[in-house]
Amino acid sequence: MTQSAKTATNFDLSSLHILRNEIGSVLKDAEVHLREFYDDPDQAPLLLDSANNLSQLSAIFELIAFNGAGLLAENLSASYTLLHGNADGDEYENEILMTDISEAIMLLDRYVEFVLLKETPEPALLLPIINKLGGHLGHAVIESTTLNQNINSVIIADPQANYASLSTLGLNVRALTQAYRAGLSVILENKDGVISDDERQKLDGMTKACALIAQHSDTLFWQSAKTITQNIANDLPLSHAKKRILVYLEQQFSDYLPIEDRRFAEMVSFACNKNKEFATLANQKYALNRVSDTKFSEMQRFLFGPNREITDTLNDLIQEQIEAIKQKVDKFVRTSNGMGEIGDMVSIDDIKTELNSLSQTMTLLELADASQALTAASAQVSGWQNPTLEDLDTFLDKLLVAENSAIFLAKSHTPGAVKLPLHNREISLHQLDTSYETLVKEARSNLTAATLALTDYITDSNRDIMNLQNTPEMIRQVAGAAAFLRLSVASAQLYLLARRLENGLLDKVKTSPDSELIRISNAWADVLVAADFEFENFEENRPTNEQSILISQNSLNQLVA
Repeated sequence: MTQSAKTATNFDLSSLHILRNEIGSVLKDAEVHLREFYDDPDQAPLLLDSANNLSQLSAIFELIAFNGAGLLAENLSASYTLLHGNADGDEYENEILMTDISEAIMLLDRYVEFVLLKETPEPALLLPIINKLGGHLGHAVIESTTLNQNINSVIIADPQANYASLSTLGLNVRALTQAYRAGLSVILENKDGVISDDERQKLDGMTKACALIAQHSDTLFWQSAKTITQNIANDLPLSHAKKRILVYLEQQFSDYLPIEDRRFAEMVSFACNKNKEFATLANQKYALNRVSDTKFSEMQRFLFGPNREITDTLNDLIQEQIEAIKQKVDKFVRTSNGMGEIGDMVSIDDIKTELNSLSQTMTLLELADASQALTAASAQVSGWQNPTLEDLDTFLDKLLVAENSAIFLAKSHTPGAVKLPLHNREISLHQLDTSYETLVKEARSNLTAATLALTDYITDSNRDIMNLQNTPEMIRQVAGAAAFLRLSVASAQLYLLARRLENGLLDKVKTSPDSELIRISNAWADVLVAADFEFENFEENRPTNEQSILISQNSLNQLVA
């Protein structure tokens, strides 16, 4: 996903990644049950099994704020129940319902893939099929505006445009930060909703600080901050989730986190739930949960376009064709130099035919650069009689463009597969992927070695501190690997752990009693395990797990304190 395409949302993407195999199984079973009922009406009880599974799926979708999908799964469940009830009814009507159910299953499956790829939901994409099933169920037609008002997820299409850094507003940042922190400390410590006069003054100062900023910035971020801090004394005690939002807000006084952080969306959701007038304003003025018509059309094309299975197959076929071309060129070069056998003879026309055919395929797939490169390669081989090594290098560079284009096409339909930007188009994506795999493997091996060193030290009755002397450097190497792979949070945490180990923590480990040693080792292990989890997520094309990062940060704070 490009930087410009980023959004902020409180939708739980990590959970969707974890659940995607189970979701696929439920939808596959529903499709099979529908087909079995179509072939044999005596299989009608299977429809109720799918209805129950889809109902559970709907509840899970609602739990992770996967709006639109939850409503569609609910309508699908009701449609299966309706079909079961009408099993002996009008055959023509049942066929129409089954056709629409089949379409809905396909679209829900594609929508899950779409959201995993784009990392943000767009419920309006499902509105036509939701209403189509709703028609069978006797439901009123749902308008897009109604859908936006009823969803509990928040999607901010352009977070950066909806935020202004406090440092750019010409205000006394230090005074405002101090006022906010004073109120925040009251909120974090309050457990019963009872506050003293002094604490109320601090909360009022917090409210005034956010209100003053909102006067100077009409952005969604600061207007939300103003809303959630208004009369906040009446909201005490706050839940842990709301406290985390207020901590996030404090961090943004210093631009500490990327504005695309999901807590921006959670803060807006908090504000919308607290003040319905603000919710209306957010939808109308800040285009909350809406995208442009152009972008929406692009999303629709993707939803009805080829899925991952198709693009993977296309990539495999293209790579096979490219490899076949390389083999033909190799035979041509060998026979040209008198090293090949008679049966190995390949003509220039054979090679050109393969190149032109593949170029046309690339044109159909709208991979213009690849098509042009292959056309140029075809023109190049036309003049070959006894090609030099330089000629072959130039030719292979052109094939590499096509190879990379096909790989990237497949990656663009595989959630999480496009991890890092490609700045040099003449580098093989296949070789890059192999390098990343090797780097991750070595990094995880170092993390395992560091963990074992710590475990061995604790279990060793002699407790020789020399067994831990190499761990800071090992951890620093892993931090460098994480930085290269753009796992920035894990990298920063590991660097800090390495510095802390070198600057006194190892000495503390050496002299600490068992109770303190256990506390230190547990916190140390938390950081290593969280980093290993991040590398695993990178391998498995999963997003960052914020919970493990948070646990790691809390443990790291204990070590640094």
